[in-house]
Amino acid sequence: MKFIILLALFGAAYGALRNEVDQLLPFLRMDEVRVIYMRYVQSDAQVGEIWSFLQSAETDAAWRVLISSPELQEISAFTEARGVSIRDYLNGIAGMLGLTPITRSANAKSPASRSWNAMMDEIRALVDLPGAEALARSFIANPTSEFGELYRLTQSKRDGFTRVIEHPDVLRFSAQLRAFGVDVDQIIARFRAFFEWN
Repeated sequence: MKFIILLALFGAAYGALRNEVDQLLPFLRMDEVRVIYMRYVQSDAQVGEIWSFLQSAETDAAWRVLISSPELQEISAFTEARGVSIRDYLNGIAGMLGLTPITRSANAKSPASRSWNAMMDEIRALVDLPGAEALARSFIANPTSEFGELYRLTQSKRDGFTRVIEHPDVLRFSAQLRAFGVDVDQIIARFRAFFEWN
C-alpha cells in the first residue's frame, strides 16, 4: 500500500498511468495528511524525534540501498517512459530530509510510539485506503491498464525487493523505527500482501 501512496505523490505527468494515479488521489487526501503530519512534527517532541532520525545518516544509508537496487531502477524507467518520475520524487524526499548525525542508540526504547500512533490514527481516519486499494485492484484487473502493468512489473521483482528489505543498512533503519514504536512489520506485511508475496 505504501507503494500506491508513493505513486500518488509523484509530480506532474501524463498518459494512462498518470490518469490512473489521478483517480487514486481523492482517496488519499494528501494535502490534509501533510497538515496533520507537519502539525505533529512541529508541535510534538516525540514525533519530532522520529523526524530527526529520518534526517540521519542511517536513513540516508537505507535510502541509498533502495535507490541503487536494479528493481527500483527498472520500475523508475518504466514510469519515466510514461511521464511519472520516481527519481524526482525520491530526490525531493532526500532534499527535504537532508543529513544530520544521529546520536540515539538503536537499542534505546522511546515513548514516541504514543504520539506517532496518535498521528497515524488521525491519518487513518482521514484517508480511504480500502477505497484506493479497491480502485487500484480494478486497474490491476484491466489487461490494458498501465498501472496494472506497473503492478505486475513490481510483483515480478519480489526477490530484489526482499534483498533490499534484508540489507544490513535497511535492517538497522527498520530496527531504529521499531525502537521509536513505528510498526515497520505491519507496513512490510501490507506491502507483501498487496503484491501477493506471502
